[in-house]
Parts: sequence; structure tokens; C-alpha cells
Amino acid sequence: MRKVMFLLVVVLAALPFAAVGAQDVTPSVTVSDQVVFGDTVTIAEVVSAGNGFLVIHIDNGGSPGPVAGFAPVYMGVNKDVKVAINTAMATPMMFAMLHVDTGIVGEYEFGRVEGVDGPVVVDGAVVTPPFNAAIIDGHDQFLDGDSVTIDSVTIAQDGFLVIHAGDASSFGAVLGVTPVSAGTTADVTVEVAADGRTSVLWPMLHVDTGAVGTYEFGTVEGADGPVIVNGRVATAPIWTVPHIRASSQAVLHGDNVPAEDAMSMADSMMAPTVHIHSVLAEVDGFVVIHTDNGGAPGPVAGLTWAAAGYSEHLEAPLDFEGVTITPVLWPMLHVDTGTVGTYEFGTVEGADGPVTADGSVVTFPINAAPALMVNDQALGEGGTLTIAEAVIDMPGWLVIHMDNAGAPGPVIGKVWLAQGRSANVVVTLDDASAAGAQVFPMLHYDTGEYGVYEFGTVEGADAPVFVGGNVIFVPLAITG
Repeated sequence: MRKVMFLLVVVLAALPFAAVGAQDVTPSVTVSDQVVFGDTVTIAEVVSAGNGFLVIHIDNGGSPGPVAGFAPVYMGVNKDVKVAINTAMATPMMFAMLHVDTGIVGEYEFGRVEGVDGPVVVDGAVVTPPFNAAIIDGHDQFLDGDSVTIDSVTIAQDGFLVIHAGDASSFGAVLGVTPVSAGTTADVTVEVAADGRTSVLWPMLHVDTGAVGTYEFGTVEGADGPVIVNGRVATAPIWTVPHIRASSQAVLHGDNVPAEDAMSMADSMMAPTVHIHSVLAEVDGFVVIHTDNGGAPGPVAGLTWAAAGYSEHLEAPLDFEGVTITPVLWPMLHVDTGTVGTYEFGTVEGADGPVTADGSVVTFPINAAPALMVNDQALGEGGTLTIAEAVIDMPGWLVIHMDNAGAPGPVIGKVWLAQGRSANVVVTLDDASAAGAQVFPMLHYDTGEYGVYEFGTVEGADAPVFVGGNVIFVPLAITG
């Protein structure tokens, strides 16, 4: 059973946060092997003595080579650092290297300007741990005849790119296969069988461990299995019908977000904005942001233009006057059939109606305020719980409380959260035996010493997140 907790809040700017006294820390980078769908790698933790950059280098014979991408990091602890990379030059092993920012602030100049933005060295060694990545850089697309094209794939050994049928949540039968070589292959085209074809397809990487060049998974025992990294199969869905990709995001903020961490007065006059990752549209139209009306799309709060074809990184300002932004919003795809560029649905008969795919309107709800989504579950190995989604408007904590007669009780586990949306957050319980049949995940802000949970020990520090006068928490049943 999936449960959601969300409440109404106001707008928050995205601000970097720095640790107090961070100049005394030992710089470090923590990164895990990973599956990447798209062009972004995730670095679990970067500890920096000052503002700098986390730079992804490709492999050059076992040492860091050319730069594939970089992202800024800030003084102190940086969690879940996202780095967009050039996947066309990616290698199966790469290096996450910490650099300082000593030139123009915020501009990575190492190698272009002498003596600036160099690598961080600790105990005589550059801080640059290696990691492995299996990458599928693909996107939603309409079929080109009977084929799909994936921008690039990266695999550690010769294998196959396999296209599976499926739906939004799971994959099924094989529809097409093509071999790929170890390393990175660009523009991989796969013919997709018409029989059993679905609107959602799942490109998946497999190794070639049987007869060379022959795909035998499912027919020869042990041969040609899927690539699995840290328990995750190297696959993700793509849509071949009109589609929107947008995630929950902190468009609004909590009642008790500290004033110094809220936006400046000047910024507060700007309209809050919903970020749309991508849109696949058959004709020109709009992504329209509807407010929530009892679990269904309600009045329009804002919109943005969406051109025919595939587009990325659209911003929809929520600037419709007189419309109250709700804690749940509904991005919806509409066509533009009236006056070009003017949204007229509901005011001009027959104009600018919603787009449907497979018989359903292209829309879905997203959380727009601090929120938690959980699934009831058994404890994982080592006494862990996995929280499906946490959305918070400044750095904070996901805290697991014991059950106290149906209400949150003592804390038995916690994990730090970066500002924004975090998915599949793993929390290790201090004492799994104390979990009982029910626990209460709860959001707290990190307002005391950065990175140290102090609620209940330091007055006023790390309080629970309040939205609309209510604490953001949700019960989670422990099964099994």
C-alpha cells in the first residue's frame, strides 16, 4: 500500500548551504557503482573545505583522463551531488575528483587558466575515487518506422541492448535485440517487433556470456543475463506516445522554514515555477499546470509552450492571478488548436484540449510541497527501511520514530536529506527490534549544527517540518 503525506506551503528559493567550521574537515568523496539512465551520475557525498567543483573524469588506462562533466560543491557536506556528463565520451569506469574554486567564482577553469581550480590533495593523494557505471542515455520518442534509437550506451564488456515490452512500472517480453561493444556506443538503433509492442518500452543492457554475438538469455541457462549494478538492473522505461516527465519538487515551502534560508524579498516577488524534465508531443501545444481539486485536476495555475517533438527542461511559471497553488499539482499536455500561442481551453469552444494517449489524458499528480511517500514493507537486511520519496525545501532529516500509541514516539533511525526530492531513501534503524509493527517517518529541518541531528538536545534546533499547521509524517506498517 502506498501512502502520501503533503500539505500547503509557500515559495522557497534554491540556495546552497554550507557547514559551519567546514574549513576544519578532511575533504573526501564517497561514490558507489551505479546504473545511469540519462546523462546524470550521482555522487553520494562530497566533503569540501571550501567551495569547489566535483569533476567527473573518464578513464585513461586506469587513471583520470579528460573531463566528462562537473558540478559545483559548497563548503561542508554535500549529499547526492548530481553531475551531468557527456555520455558520448563516458567510460565504464570513471573518476570523481574534488577540485577547489580559486579563480572566477563558480566557473571551472582548471586546464584553461594557469594555477586555478586545481585538484584537492589529502595526505599527498588527489581526492578522486573511481566508480563503475552502466549507462543508457535514451529518451521518450515516437517510433521511426519499427525502430527506436538510444543516444548512447556504456557497458563494461561486450553485450546487447535489448528492448522489452512493458508498462510504466515493469518490463515484459523481448521485442528487439542488437549487439553492443564494451565501452560506449552512440546512436544505437534497435528494430522493435510489432507483435506484442507496447506504448512503453524498456531498453535493457545484457552481457554476452554465451555464444559470442548470439542473444541466448532465457534459452541457454546462465547465458547473457542483464547487467545488474548494486542490485539494480540496467533498464528504465521510455514512452513512444505523448508523455510528460516531471517529478515532485519543492515549489512551496514549510511554515517554519528559517527566515534566513527563505528567498530574499526581491526573489519573493517572482512567481514559483514548476520544472518539466521533458515532453514528447505530436503537435505544438502547452504543458498546463493544474491545481488539485479533490484528487483530480482543478483550475490552471500556470503553463508553458511545448513544441511538437521531444523537448527538455521546460519551466512553467505559476502566475495565473487569483489561483491558489495547492500542495499537489497536475502537469497536463494540451494541444494548441486555437489562436497560435494563446491558451484558450475553456474560453473558446473546441480549442486547446487535453492530449490523450492509450485512452487517458496525459496528466498525473506531483507533490509541490514538503511531503513523504512510503510503502508498507518488511525490514531490509541490517534493519533498513526504504522511503519511496521525500521532498523538502531546505536540507533536513528523514527521521524514523517509533510508534507511541498511534503517534510518533522516540527516534530509532535518521538520515540527512539534501534540499529537493530524494527517491528510495534507505534509513538504517539503530535498533531494528524496536520497530514493532508500525513506525512514523517524519521530516525535520537541519537548523542547528549542519549535518548533526540535535532535535530534543539543542533548544530550537532541527524541528519537524510544519506545513499548513501540521507536521509532515506518515505511518508505515512493518510487514513480515
